[in-house]
Amino acid sequence: MNMMALIQHTPVWVWVLFIYLIFRGLKALHTREVAVQKLFYIPLLFLIWGLFGVFRETTWLGYTLLAMIAGVLVGGATGALLSRATAKPLASGNRDTITRPGSVLPLIFMLLAFVIKYTLSVAVVIHPELIASLQFNLIHGALSGLTIGIFWGSMLVYFIPWYHHRKKFLS
Repeated sequence: MNMMALIQHTPVWVWVLFIYLIFRGLKALHTREVAVQKLFYIPLLFLIWGLFGVFRETTWLGYTLLAMIAGVLVGGATGALLSRATAKPLASGNRDTITRPGSVLPLIFMLLAFVIKYTLSVAVVIHPELIASLQFNLIHGALSGLTIGIFWGSMLVYFIPWYHHRKKFLS
């Protein structure tokens, strides 16, 4: 399958998602006040997309889910460490928002995660026999988990301090 055919046969929702991720990544370049619930959008999006891919594009489900969990743990630690090292959450005047420092990391994470997930899906389209391959299933699970974990780990760096501060405020 050539590249043009691949692009033409990619579902429209994938391109809409790609544009949305670029938009969110560009917004993340600048310090901004973010509603706490919005912190969960990208992590939830990649969790749903990851699980969708695992259930749709693999057959060794138990092993794939174990690889995914391992990937989530590694990705979560990586996302938290990178986010903590590059930008500290800032206090916000509004108790339902977080002032998130601008950073290029979210854009990089989102584009990298998109490319990984897209590549896994394309690999299955081009080589359907991969669905039955234990090795591919493990790689799929680990990479899907890694991308999910990076977003959850990064988000928790902002959410946990906000949650503790809010708890003290309400006490």
